[in-house]
Amino acid sequence: MPERAGLNEKPSENTGRDVAGWYDQYHVRLLKYLRASLRTETDAQDVSQEVYLRLLRVPEDRVIQHPRAYLFRVAANVVHDWRAGQKMFETRAPADLDRVQGPEDCDADYDDRRREEQVKHAIESLPARCRAALLLSAQHGMTYREIAAHLEVSERMVKRYIVKAYARLRERLSAPEQNTRNRR
Repeated sequence: MPERAGLNEKPSENTGRDVAGWYDQYHVRLLKYLRASLRTETDAQDVSQEVYLRLLRVPEDRVIQHPRAYLFRVAANVVHDWRAGQKMFETRAPADLDRVQGPEDCDADYDDRRREEQVKHAIESLPARCRAALLLSAQHGMTYREIAAHLEVSERMVKRYIVKAYARLRERLSAPEQNTRNRR
């Protein structure tokens, strides 16, 4: 039966905490495990240091029957914590940094979203037939003849609806501050 970490291991003569001895005895195996679990040699070295720091925080009076198993359990926990932390602080290639939004871009995005909301509200406030004619033309690319057939009106009426819709949109969107005050 294959040996599982620490289960068939003989208890250490010193069942207390002997981190320096554990380092001497298990460090090569620990690094091999960490290299297999992490992306880089540097990460493996950093995590191994954290493993030993955590072991040093174990109370002196705590009895550890199977040091190797305990060491690798601590290592597995540190690797898990390390990965969780790395997801928050993923590094990016220098070329990707040019694509990261700066404060100006965020402001522009906010302004764009706000303007889209204003346009949406302005369109929603149009009379039903004007709104329908405008949307059928602008969003669906329908001709005046197709819109006229769809709304069961003349092409001339479709043109009037669209002209009226654009005039109302221009009026409503020309003074956005006034419009937001009127909605409150």
